[in-house]
Amino acid sequence: MDVHVTNFANVERRHLAALLRRVGPDAPTLCEGWDARDLAIHLVIRDSRPDAVAGMLSPKLPVLGRHAKSVDADYREMSWEKLVDLVERPPLYSPGRWSPIDKRMNTGEFFIHHEDVRRAQPQWHARQLLNDEQKDLWNVLKLMGPALLRKKSESVVLLAGGFGAVRGGKKSARRVELVRGEPSELLLWAFGREEQADVEITQE
Repeated sequence: MDVHVTNFANVERRHLAALLRRVGPDAPTLCEGWDARDLAIHLVIRDSRPDAVAGMLSPKLPVLGRHAKSVDADYREMSWEKLVDLVERPPLYSPGRWSPIDKRMNTGEFFIHHEDVRRAQPQWHARQLLNDEQKDLWNVLKLMGPALLRKKSESVVLLAGGFGAVRGGKKSARRVELVRGEPSELLLWAFGREEQADVEITQE
């Protein structure tokens, strides 16, 4: 197989589905307040129910919020096996079934949430990603990094050997926080998984 044409988003989707089946709906995750079922429902709604996404993001909006809660409740009544099947294979109309869109929309999403489940388990282990997979995650970080870092009180530079640097945070800050690691670990760190990400932090 030519790894250059592999859709890493779909690889992570399949691995996450297999892991969800193994750990069960009540397994912990790194997403605060979420167990595995909560995370699976989030992914299925994101993939399959665009009509409910706005209400998920803004639950206090009366009509949209009620609709999102109703959709969420429907999925909570679904069997775990069927729910995980939807994580793995979204409906034909879902953008996640179109490889170019899936890759752009879901590479970071499914990597992050796969690690959210993996790293919350008691005996998780680090895994070695292919260089092309790290490159895909670096592209996500380049695209999303500045927005993810905008609330930082200091200037931040994410550094990945062989890939480059992504800058963000407060431009006028006197101190610069240098965060070094693999693109995968830097992406986890930027997405708020600071305690679990394997990075090295120094200040200048």
